[in-house]
Amino acid sequence: MSLTLVSIGAVAGLAPAASLRALAAGGAVSVPAGLGVELGDLLTRTVAGGGGRLVPFEAADPAEIEELAHRAGSEDVLVALAGPHGPHLARVLRARVAEPLETVPPGASFDESLLGQELVSLKRLVDVLRVECPWDREQTPRDIIGYTVEEVYELADAVADGDLEAERGELGDLLLQVVLLALMLEEQRAGDLGSVTHEIEAKLVRRHPHIFAGAVAATTAEVKGRWEQIKVEQEGREGIFHDVPRGAPALLHARKLQQRAAAVGFDWSTAAEGFHKIAEEHDELAELFAEAACLAPSGPADPDRHDPRVLHEVGDLLFATVNVARLLHVDPELALRETSRRFERRVTGAAAMAAAEGHPWSGLDLTRQEAYYQRAKAAEVTAAGDAQ
Repeated sequence: MSLTLVSIGAVAGLAPAASLRALAAGGAVSVPAGLGVELGDLLTRTVAGGGGRLVPFEAADPAEIEELAHRAGSEDVLVALAGPHGPHLARVLRARVAEPLETVPPGASFDESLLGQELVSLKRLVDVLRVECPWDREQTPRDIIGYTVEEVYELADAVADGDLEAERGELGDLLLQVVLLALMLEEQRAGDLGSVTHEIEAKLVRRHPHIFAGAVAATTAEVKGRWEQIKVEQEGREGIFHDVPRGAPALLHARKLQQRAAAVGFDWSTAAEGFHKIAEEHDELAELFAEAACLAPSGPADPDRHDPRVLHEVGDLLFATVNVARLLHVDPELALRETSRRFERRVTGAAAMAAAEGHPWSGLDLTRQEAYYQRAKAAEVTAAGDAQ
């Protein structure tokens, strides 16, 4: 006994020929109720032509889905995934029915057909919103790009948390921004979602000749080196620091500058070689603190924040740290975000511990706050060890 899922699509004109042949083989074909006239007529003619019959069911009714899954355990069940909810129905049935489960078209072609349907459905939905929703009509690319950056950071949070459900949701939010920006591009007759997709495909093929042509690149370093070479020779990039985004966050901007310099050989060979630079920059900043201490009549003092050397030396220290992070293949932006989240979590925990013992956090001196912080840190480490 088996379940066979047949990809049809949301509209009659997109039904795969292999799927229509499968429906014309005879027998009962389960199909979602309430299909449009054109799609419904196509399925009726196709199935009846092979001597079979359509068996409608409510795709939104969990009880009817369970009935389909139950039948697949004792008989051969053929389901036509027709209409806008076909891809979701496929996921639900796959989760409920054990093998054997067959698909038409077979293999990867089945999943690709469902993916294509989902993406086209999203594109059509955005098209409708752009015309009919007052808010969507007013948006410009400059408006949307702010939301896009925000969604990237929310996605970064989800990935850092290891929250796969949140990651899936944030990827959807980000995809929406891409589809909407591509639509705005189309409105300006400067491209569309199809041309955007084609151009990134062409770029990936062009930049991976060791996969799609006869070039050889056995290591990551060789791949990166060839990538930068292609940018200059084939894509007309000019200068060492070509296409470094000016508006990027400072950590990303520094890392991109360092990557461009590395592409022309101006780089340490290892992180260990670059690590001493952090100590060197630390010492130069420490000299400003020593100088301030000598000038202070009573105890330690901070350097004058208006002294341009302070900004300079702090920047050098950060730049050197970013460089070592890059050489260690650690994204400094993500590393700093993780540290910030860890700090936030531990201070919150420390304040909760203090409050539980009757001590308002803001009323404690630094020594006692630090003691609670260390307790919160130890509790977090213990909890992490227990979870492993």
